[in-house]
Amino acid sequence: MFLRRYTRMVAGKRLTYYALVESVRTDARVRQRVIAHLGELTHDQERRWQRTVVFHNRQGEARQLQLFADEESVPLPDDPNVVRIKLDSVGWTNARSFGDVWLARWLWRYLTLDAIVERHVPPGKHTVRPADVLAIEVINRLCAPCSEFALAEHWYASTGLPDLLGVSDAVLTKDRLYRMLDALLQAQEGIENDLKDQWGLLFDVDYDLLLYDLTSTYFEGLAEDNDLAERGYSRDHRSDCQQIVLALVVTRDGFPLAHFSLPGNTQDGDTVATLVTAVEKRFGKSRRVWVMDRGMISKKNLAFLAKAERRYLIALRRSALAQFHRQLMEGGWQRLPDNEEVEVKALARGRLTYLLARSLPRRRKERAIRRRQLLQLSAGLKKLQRRIAQGRLKNRDKMLEALGRLKGKYPKAARLLQQPSLPKQPRGLTWKWNVAKIKTVLAHDGAYLLRTNQPGWSATELWETYMQLTVVEKAFRVLKSELLLRPVWHHYSGRTQAHVFICVLAYALWKTLDYLLKRAGLQTQIHKPDPSRPQASPKPRPMTPEVALRELRKIQIGDIVLETTEGQQLVLRRVARPDAEQSRILKALQLEIPERLSPDRVL
Repeated sequence: MFLRRYTRMVAGKRLTYYALVESVRTDARVRQRVIAHLGELTHDQERRWQRTVVFHNRQGEARQLQLFADEESVPLPDDPNVVRIKLDSVGWTNARSFGDVWLARWLWRYLTLDAIVERHVPPGKHTVRPADVLAIEVINRLCAPCSEFALAEHWYASTGLPDLLGVSDAVLTKDRLYRMLDALLQAQEGIENDLKDQWGLLFDVDYDLLLYDLTSTYFEGLAEDNDLAERGYSRDHRSDCQQIVLALVVTRDGFPLAHFSLPGNTQDGDTVATLVTAVEKRFGKSRRVWVMDRGMISKKNLAFLAKAERRYLIALRRSALAQFHRQLMEGGWQRLPDNEEVEVKALARGRLTYLLARSLPRRRKERAIRRRQLLQLSAGLKKLQRRIAQGRLKNRDKMLEALGRLKGKYPKAARLLQQPSLPKQPRGLTWKWNVAKIKTVLAHDGAYLLRTNQPGWSATELWETYMQLTVVEKAFRVLKSELLLRPVWHHYSGRTQAHVFICVLAYALWKTLDYLLKRAGLQTQIHKPDPSRPQASPKPRPMTPEVALRELRKIQIGDIVLETTEGQQLVLRRVARPDAEQSRILKALQLEIPERLSPDRVL
């Protein structure tokens, strides 16, 4: 049996119909008999029946089995290239997620990481290439981050990576993954250096401006044998846990140039000289501009950055605004052309340039926080005053303790409070607000003070360059939230550093995909709002790597099982066809997902 296509012109429109036809050999000739008229078929239905099957006959010769026939080519009933399928036994089994890991594997090869890893990680006596093991760990971190145990036991077998890499899930064990972590540290510097060269070739990335910042993350467990686990300041508000500090250097486009894993009690300012020297040793000295936040500021660091023709742009602490109070109150401000809510003013001081900036959104935020604390502190003081007046609190030391708790609870408001009057034999409580200090902090709200020794930059260029530090902050958010850098479960410092490096390599793939999506101008699909609900039409936004990977994850690879009338079972390993949204993403990236990766089988 086969499908025959009929075309007919109706009212000037070409219509296509299909019929199920059977070929019957008679003494005179071959005749066709229509078994059923199927009417119109959709494009997907037609393509489903146009697929071909390759199988081996008893002599082992590969033959093509035709499932679809045109009007011009009618197969004979005993044609060895024709297979007859039982339609009620067609099945789909062994389905695995494919699209996201296929894209991640493409990004891995696009950055030539296979060759880079082979150059820096010795193969040793491994039965599986170290580049393949590392690719599995990085792709997992990008697509569905989990522990090494979960990766080996569950995740790897549920994806199409075994088809892509040819690495059986039976040989991928957690011990093999841990051995990869142990061998990875020695290759970190070489891999990062080669990646930097590759980005320069692919995207013409420049390294004349480097963004440097630090973050911290925390350990789960005691981590007693981990040299990096120390008590320190937690950016994740987990001061109850031991910490590790991550220092990251990225380009103005967000590509990670270098990273360093440091003990959790490392102070921000103590890292500047060491890390800048390490980066210059690896990538050479040049007139790069280092951009840093106010946590790095100190006289020692400023003196270091001013040497050897280094250039820097650094934010000063809020206390330094007092030296420019008069300039803050005077005119001469200019609004940014692309952001009317920000005003800037450049001030030359010898070879240095200071930039004053005022951000209206930041001012609103700071004033709202202070106003809330002022009201709460005022209410607390009045309550304490009533307790003293009613005689419920007679001990002066207890009164001071209650007052201290209030000031500690509302620190921003307590700075504006003059020392309350509490005599030795108190019968009440009186306080005053420091009006002069309130006026000063109101003038400083939303204000920034930057310092640079880079000549020739305008006030707008200085502010826009400093704001590029948000690129590093976004990198930290991606590392922590999307790639699950936190929490750290490893008990040994070497594996902790390797875990951080795996996350940074996954971020390298993430950033490459982000760059390609932006270059293609791809935007998220806007769904039509419900006409019964009046609302503003949403604006299209650039598509993020998270959305692209989530959409492509729906593309699966699996086995199509076909049973022939002769009792054979044909297994076709196929990749599901992408839908409209997935095709739009692939087309924008100029990629074409394969239809199959392995030959078909006959059971």
